[in-house]
Amino acid sequence: MRARALILAALASATAFGSSPAHAGSFSISPVRVELSSGAATSALTLRNQEATPVVVQAEAMLWEQAEGRDQLTPTRDLLVSPAVFTLPGNGSQLVRVALRREADPGRELSYRLLLTEVPQQSGAGFTGLSVALRLSLPVFVSAAAATGARLEWSAAREADGALSVTARNAGSAHARILNFSVAPAVDGAAAIPQDVTAYVLPGQARTWTLGSLQSGSSPVSDWLRLRVKGTTEAGDFEVETRLAEP
Repeated sequence: MRARALILAALASATAFGSSPAHAGSFSISPVRVELSSGAATSALTLRNQEATPVVVQAEAMLWEQAEGRDQLTPTRDLLVSPAVFTLPGNGSQLVRVALRREADPGRELSYRLLLTEVPQQSGAGFTGLSVALRLSLPVFVSAAAATGARLEWSAAREADGALSVTARNAGSAHARILNFSVAPAVDGAAAIPQDVTAYVLPGQARTWTLGSLQSGSSPVSDWLRLRVKGTTEAGDFEVETRLAEP
């Protein structure tokens, strides 16, 4: 996939408070995802500074896991990132290389995150604004030696408080990326509840969304016993049916 350059800025810690505007830099990166394999164990990214002030950046590789729908990041030596710390010149660029230091898994995709964090510089005397550090988090995927793919299994349940929860479980051996989906009674597509989401579901993991109370909808609760889930993933559009599980 050819990724577009993306300018990302994440708020970190505030070092001072005042009435002045926030002070922050910005930098862009391309591509926005790293894909490695046993046959392509290295990749390169280009960072570009959008401002005239130099920026010191630290690069870290993290093992990316999910548990109960939440991302977990752990420092890892599976990836070598070079340079690990560098100065991004004003209106300049820097090439960052990522290399795999372990064998690819024979049957399952591996997932990591590359964190690129601005190292805050000491503010000058008299500065009363808000210092903001930037952090970019890029996914890094290592393809398995064997052919792999995502396989989402959708389910829905009515919680004890009457809310509808929808779960996407990835039973495949590679990540899935959900871009959006909607849930509706199979007998009444006009009552669909849309969800504009962008979420990765790693192999063997699941994500759950709570969509609100069925009692507050326009369709009777009995219509929601059989559901149709439609949406779009990185692999394309999908449409499945499932039944509502009671609490």
